[in-house]
Amino acid sequence: MALPELIYSPIDGGTIHRYEISGGKRKFLRFIGCYLGQCNFYKNIDEAIDYIKNLKELQKIQKI
Repeated sequence: MALPELIYSPIDGGTIHRYEISGGKRKFLRFIGCYLGQCNFYKNIDEAIDYIKNLKELQKIQKI
C-alpha cells in the first residue's frame, strides 16, 4: 500500500492528499482533506476542497 500523495495545498492553509486503498480484489481512490489537524476521507477532490473551505469559514467565524 502506497503512502498518501500530496496533490493540493492552498496558500491559506490545508492540504489534500490522494490515497489508494486496497479492499479485497479492488483498489479505491480516496482523497484526504486536512485543515488544522482535522482530516476526512472523500470520494472526489471537490468534496475535499469544500471541506477545507468550510473549516476555514468556521475558523473565521469563531475568531469574531
